[in-house]
Amino acid sequence: KIHETPVSNRDFRAYVKATKYKTDAEKYSWSFVFNASLPPDILKESDQHVEGAPYWVAVEGAYWRQPEGRGSNLKERWDDYPVVHASWNDAQAYCEWAGMRLPTEAEWENAARGQDPGAFYPWSDGQSSMGKDGKWQMNIWQGNFPTKNTEEDGYAGIAPFRAYPPNSYGLFGTVGNVWEWTADTSRGNMGGPSAEEAQYILKGGSFIDSIDGSFNHKANVVTRMANTADSGSYNTGFRCATGRGGGGKTPLPDQETIQKVLETGGIEAVQALLGDGASVMTAKELEARHKAAHEGEL
Repeated sequence: KIHETPVSNRDFRAYVKATKYKTDAEKYSWSFVFNASLPPDILKESDQHVEGAPYWVAVEGAYWRQPEGRGSNLKERWDDYPVVHASWNDAQAYCEWAGMRLPTEAEWENAARGQDPGAFYPWSDGQSSMGKDGKWQMNIWQGNFPTKNTEEDGYAGIAPFRAYPPNSYGLFGTVGNVWEWTADTSRGNMGGPSAEEAQYILKGGSFIDSIDGSFNHKANVVTRMANTADSGSYNTGFRCATGRGGGGKTPLPDQETIQKVLETGGIEAVQALLGDGASVMTAKELEARHKAAHEGEL
């Protein structure tokens, strides 16, 4: 089963409080933050950025509890916002502590699709990037990137993970908002820092991605990228799964659907489409799982 929401700031705080865990961002003493999310004083003093992507700024002191660096906090963002600046190492450690695990890419994608195995989006008919009556169903960028976000979806940056309705399996926020780590490694270099270092798959895109792929990633359920285990940023989070993994096979899609997936996400997206299925874990089930883990029942 896959949890219905990403791990929240409050969830992660409970883990840190219980274990004194230090995230990779804390160990490095900095993390990347999207420049439009930073106050002027922090932006002025932060002169390091990603080569070719100056809107990603290296901010001293940015980590899960100070998402925008020094002086920032999680006021009004504890319960309904995903923890960010999470590396794969951080995600893996949290899931193990909670008696769970990261989902595989195939599990994540099939759960995100909902009951329609050919869906590219978790809503409506699964084929339209917009919801019923043309309403936005995901938090991505609208406008001229990276200078102007028109906020047609209601948000300029990270949104609450229940900002939009769930899919037919009850999952919230799988497309857009923040990337989510999976258990799987990439079969090749997907643009990460090193082809020699293992890279792990992230799914779903984030708030800086686009509806059509004209900049950054095209946000849908096959959207994917990879990064090293110690990498995290302002738009990386995760959700947990439980059970051994795998399960029943999803009914095979038709050739037209496979071709569309190939054009949208490449051969690895097709392989994910043909992978194993997954089900959803509710918040009540997650709470019971946590309780059992810390009463020695797991």
